[in-house]
Amino acid sequence: MPDSFTVLNVCTGNLCRSPLAASVLAQRFADISEIRLHSAGTRAALGRPVPREAREIAGFMGAIDIRTHRARQVSEEMLSGSDVVLAMTREHRRVLVELNPRIVRRAFTIRELASLAALTTDEEIIRQGALPTADRVTRLRAAVEAAARRRSHRRSQDRPADDVIDPFGCDREIYALAALQLAPAIEGVAVLFQRALNLGDGR
Repeated sequence: MPDSFTVLNVCTGNLCRSPLAASVLAQRFADISEIRLHSAGTRAALGRPVPREAREIAGFMGAIDIRTHRARQVSEEMLSGSDVVLAMTREHRRVLVELNPRIVRRAFTIRELASLAALTTDEEIIRQGALPTADRVTRLRAAVEAAARRRSHRRSQDRPADDVIDPFGCDREIYALAALQLAPAIEGVAVLFQRALNLGDGR
């Protein structure tokens, strides 16, 4: 029986976007022991902490304290061990799939998955295995698969909006813009996960 559902968030330096997303989602699902949140970078600034501007935004977004976070490099092993990979841009996703082609169906940009989640019905999630008697991990994996199957239904003109801008080294206005792009995407992903969990609660 699967015992965990691992979510890997990835950006470039693993300093701003991906640790923010991981921290907010970790706070949201703090009471669900099966959900494990991680983050990494495609060109990580190894060992560096989150910059002050990102820490400030984390507080506004309701994230748990991320001052102890240190940047780390993504690896093929991390990707293999993840149930869903949330990249911050389409280029990140391309690099990750190139590193580990087996993740192609479960790798998304975070904004892409949020968009697909809005198109995905509970019935589609159930068809992928999220039966009321299924364990939480199986239901969460079914939600990811159901969303992936919705990719062909998206309009091509929506795809340029799949990226979250990189605020690192920029002023607070760019950090605020990144947060405005990231926050609804995180919420959309969280809602998908919660819907899958609720399918086993008789709701």
